[in-house]
Amino acid sequence: MQIEPQAPRSPEETRNRILAATRQLFAKKGRRGTTTREIAELAAVNEATLFRHFGNKDALIEACAEHYCAALPLQELLASLDGDLEADLHRIGHALRERMEQIRDLIIMSLADEETDRAVGDAAWRGPAAIKQIITDYMAKRVEDGQIAGDPALLARFFMGMIFAQVLGRNKFPELDYSMDEVLTFQINTFLNGVRKK
Repeated sequence: MQIEPQAPRSPEETRNRILAATRQLFAKKGRRGTTTREIAELAAVNEATLFRHFGNKDALIEACAEHYCAALPLQELLASLDGDLEADLHRIGHALRERMEQIRDLIIMSLADEETDRAVGDAAWRGPAAIKQIITDYMAKRVEDGQIAGDPALLARFFMGMIFAQVLGRNKFPELDYSMDEVLTFQINTFLNGVRKK
């Protein structure tokens, strides 16, 4: 039986296969437990190809975090917002929550690795830092417009932190009778109006 030769992959397809394999292994085993040989095998490439695309394991893990963090879709979302602050925050919050849910396993492993390997922690958080900057810029415009008050960087951190805590803590603190959208609505209301009875 003759085996049909596989069509050559484009560099972009090869890169994406390597990133997908890295994500899968890193999320299960962390940086120290994942080898470039395992990544190459799972991606069906040789190690030389992996190194040609990414240089070394740390650069690969950083590229993986940035790839799956996906700041670009958030920038595109912000460009499409209509200026209704509450509705805009709901769309931003929903997009952030959805993305964090999709990469929850990577977030958890990055947090665990950060405790033992600071370099990996820094690399894995460059993507989220880019997202925080996008949200900070959004908050700065809303402060400038007089819609909200406060330090834009702190507002961005607080807003993202509410959603981050919800995603990471969802198994430890179940939501009882509340849907994720109801929780998000409460978070946005609290962010905009606080909880003190007027």
